Amino acid sequence: MNHLRALVIRQEEEALSLAKALTAKGVEPYLCPLFKPFFLPCPSLENPQGLIITSKNALRALEEREELKQLPLYVVGDQTAQFAKNRGFKTVFSSSGTSKELLFLILQKAARTNGTLWHLSGDVVRGDIVETLKTEGFQAQRHIIYHIKEVDDLPSSLISDIQQQKMSHVLFFSPRTTDVFINLLEKNGLEKMASSITSLCLSQNVVERARCLDWKKIWVSPRPTVQGMIGYFNEKQ
Repeated sequence: MNHLRALVIRQEEEALSLAKALTAKGVEPYLCPLFKPFFLPCPSLENPQGLIITSKNALRALEEREELKQLPLYVVGDQTAQFAKNRGFKTVFSSSGTSKELLFLILQKAARTNGTLWHLSGDVVRGDIVETLKTEGFQAQRHIIYHIKEVDDLPSSLISDIQQQKMSHVLFFSPRTTDVFINLLEKNGLEKMASSITSLCLSQNVVERARCLDWKKIWVSPRPTVQGMIGYFNEKQ
């Protein structure tokens, strides 16, 4: 297949900017979000010294909470940091892309005696940064402010394209998204078609989930960032 066509299964807001970057690389994007967020009310937070955010959806859920935008914000990744600044958060500290680096950043910047660090998140998170912070002597709590609902099936147009081997790549940004997509392939009897598709994975955790199918190739990004993923298309295909 000479024509490069990449399946983007991220949430629509992230998918649009990613599609633009792919197009600039000469890659045709096919957008098919597998999740939709549902936001929940965020209560008054007791004695907060800062917020921990590990997804843009959590920031979207706080859109109207101007008083929280005055608190120090700890986020994963520079894109999320810029997203937060664009929405009015005043003091934003960004790790370079992993939860381990985020923890190290918080340990360097936050104080054990200045109040509670609140992790505002979805119902599914990787790791437990709150429990780790508690073992380090911090006051920390987690509150769920959004849920994610999975789609029931793939669109018929995508099923047809996969059957006809019209998809050259699929981009996986999380273990959960990878699991959902693979389950939907199996639901439609398409798991053998993976052999015609290159799987691009954000991290080794994602690779572990992708390995349950026999892809044409599995590639892992050198850095867990969008730029790292897009960098794949700088290489000769």
